[in-house]
Amino acid sequence: MRILIIILCVLSVELVSAQDKWTLQQCVDHALTHSIQIRQKVLAKESAETKLNTSKNSWLPDLNAGANQNFDFGRSTSRDGVIRDVNSMNLGLSINSSMPLFTGFRLSNQIEANRYNLLAANADIDKTKEAVALYVASGFLQVVYNKELNKVAIEQAKLSADQMQRTQILVSAGKLPESELFETRATNARDESEVTKTKSNLQLSLLDLAQLMEVEKIDNFDVDETLTDGMMVTGVVNIAEVEQTYHQSISSRPSMKEAEYRLEEGKRNLKIAKSGYYPTLSLGASYSNGYYYTYNLPVGLSNTGFGDQINQNGRNAIGLSLNIPIFNRFETRNQVKQAIIAISSSELNVENTRKELLKDVQQAYYNAVAARDKYNSAEKSLEASNIAYQYARDKFESGKSTSFEFNESNNRRLKSLSEKVQAKYDFIFRCKILDFYNGKSLY
Repeated sequence: MRILIIILCVLSVELVSAQDKWTLQQCVDHALTHSIQIRQKVLAKESAETKLNTSKNSWLPDLNAGANQNFDFGRSTSRDGVIRDVNSMNLGLSINSSMPLFTGFRLSNQIEANRYNLLAANADIDKTKEAVALYVASGFLQVVYNKELNKVAIEQAKLSADQMQRTQILVSAGKLPESELFETRATNARDESEVTKTKSNLQLSLLDLAQLMEVEKIDNFDVDETLTDGMMVTGVVNIAEVEQTYHQSISSRPSMKEAEYRLEEGKRNLKIAKSGYYPTLSLGASYSNGYYYTYNLPVGLSNTGFGDQINQNGRNAIGLSLNIPIFNRFETRNQVKQAIIAISSSELNVENTRKELLKDVQQAYYNAVAARDKYNSAEKSLEASNIAYQYARDKFESGKSTSFEFNESNNRRLKSLSEKVQAKYDFIFRCKILDFYNGKSLY
């Protein structure tokens, strides 16, 4: 049994290790589920739902019950309403209800205002989700970029180690001076230092991504970079025109929807403020009852029993209540002014959101075009650098050039390779931003 348990534990550990690599979709989904910002926005949405529900129920009649117990000493009111010089006790019971009939259209406009408030809260959630997804995608690509740089550094360190061994052979054979060996050793040491540097950068970028995702246990945390080549192919064909992207963004961006919903909410708030000029009418109904008890009654008199009094003392009432506003110290007028100012502010916010969106789309488009051109140039540069490096390597190994010349050629190749890697992931990210503005998924 113990052996079986050990085997199961080992298998489970291996299975978990196999699942440690996160895809971009898994990273984004995890971040959306655990983001504190999004959870706060969800709570705000739930609060907006409650406000809307409260305003809808404002049309319903209310119902209240009450009871009071009084003790009077000296002079008190009897059951028949006559004030006598006696001590008494009375118990009062009541139940009442009221319902608004006309509120100057306040309630209907309050419902509409709260409905737009809820729509804006939902749009705010979507806006926050998009921001979180974009941050995670950026962090994910930074990890993959650092991974590739680390692979390049490791490969270069291996090449410099092999070159150092070949130089040792050539020096031993008398084809190269011993100074060349020292130079290749120094180069190898620099390359190994670069491996350490790129590995450290990779670990830091993994930590940044894990923190963006709200992942607490980061041991063995890693990402799956195999999907990025597909992103590269997709990016080449996904550079949409500015106008097309902008019109798509206007209809799909949550930030635009939120601004428009807030404007509509403000218009309803103006109508709510104007309702203060109208009279209000409400319907009320009530039922009351009571029990009276008088102490030290004269001989021959007695208190009526509780049951009999309850049967006799009941009182029903129904009525209408009309309230006509005449002067409220200009409160309604000032509320209307405040509502008009709020609408003007919301209109400016809508206009500013449109302009900011156009600006962001234009920048995203031209950044994507520039990133594509930069990547194409980096590819050509790397191709030329590889050819030059091969010639320099052949000359060095044949003793026709110095290690300094060879290292210069190798450094140019490494620089071109690094620039291509950087251009590649910058291009992918710029295309992802365009996808974002076109309402497409980031993965």
